[in-house]
Amino acid sequence: MVLINTLRLGVELLTDIGVGQSIVSHPRGAEPDFYNTAWTLQIIRGILLTVLMLALAFPVSAAYSDPDLRYLLPAVAPLFLILGCTSPARFLLQRRMEVRTLSLFDLALSTFAALAQIMLAWLMPTIWALIFGLLIGATASTLASYFLMDSHTLRLRIERKTVLSIVNFGKWIFASSLIYFLSSNLDRLYFADLLSAAALGVYGIAKTYSETLTALFARISGFLVFPVVSSSQNKVLDLRRKVGPARFAVLAITSLILSSAISLADEFITLLYDARYENAGTILTILLIGTWFSILTALADNVMLGLRKPAGTALANGLKLAAIVGSLPFALSYGGFVGALIVFVFADLIRYLVLAAGVRRAGLGFSRQDILLTLGFVAQIFLFREMTGAIWLTDGVQGWIIQLENLDV
Repeated sequence: MVLINTLRLGVELLTDIGVGQSIVSHPRGAEPDFYNTAWTLQIIRGILLTVLMLALAFPVSAAYSDPDLRYLLPAVAPLFLILGCTSPARFLLQRRMEVRTLSLFDLALSTFAALAQIMLAWLMPTIWALIFGLLIGATASTLASYFLMDSHTLRLRIERKTVLSIVNFGKWIFASSLIYFLSSNLDRLYFADLLSAAALGVYGIAKTYSETLTALFARISGFLVFPVVSSSQNKVLDLRRKVGPARFAVLAITSLILSSAISLADEFITLLYDARYENAGTILTILLIGTWFSILTALADNVMLGLRKPAGTALANGLKLAAIVGSLPFALSYGGFVGALIVFVFADLIRYLVLAAGVRRAGLGFSRQDILLTLGFVAQIFLFREMTGAIWLTDGVQGWIIQLENLDV
């Protein structure tokens, strides 16, 4: 399932032309002609992705020597068509910064999807429960999205001017998304051939937990930072006053939460899983360190998109991918699996530095703030670990050293 989800995400990002981002950031985004054209393009994209996933089933199955993929991938394919039919209401609400409505909507759908997934897993404890859960969750989300807006205003429409605007903006979104997928999922694709299925599953568990915090913060940033920057008339003077203090407060709280999570990650895995998944705790600890750089990057990324400068994001993602490809063989040869994990962790630091430079040139950089918060974040990690060790909740920093020495995948 780790491999299926990775391929699904890759196929989806392969044709990402920034339809949603265009509705949020374009001056005409709230006009029916604009969002109807965007919605029509989204449906066409969903159809094409469904066909593409069906076509990939046999070659991917052969590449990974896994005959099960021949029928598992086609079973997932309708997901793209279902999601492609989602109404543009979410993006219109994001444009208007109606965060409360969006949050309640997402909470209700996530709860429903989770309950459906649990029920399916109880009835059929196989991979089919996960696949049917995806399809049910996507169907519920698509149908519910039409209750967020007046669906009578929706029409299949292709306005040439709007298409050109979306494509012009989206070409960099496409490049950025494609490169981002490769740089963020190269580990899963690479390890799928290097590790056993069981070891890949253990790694996938750790990766999922580490990405949860990143996804949460990126979502918050997308709801708040992106629309604010897009709508601001005085981007430098107003935004620095608006964003600066709030940004520091949010990141300071985030660093406390994340450093606490890092100090307890191995015990968290031990609590939830049996001994077969012990390595996931060590892997999660390492990956969560990289989450900090991912969070900083998410902020800078949304500022660049709000300024309608997606080329900087594409460049940052490209350099991150180049760094991974260039250093991964060396890291594996001399540092083994731990060395490879370190490469993936600090690759986001490179991506952040590139984006931070672009944001600074636009007059919206917060380099001193980020340096101060990063130093505090590192100090908090060791402080919390030693504190939890002192009360016998963990094995302290020494326990981390032993875990690294015994990590075996």
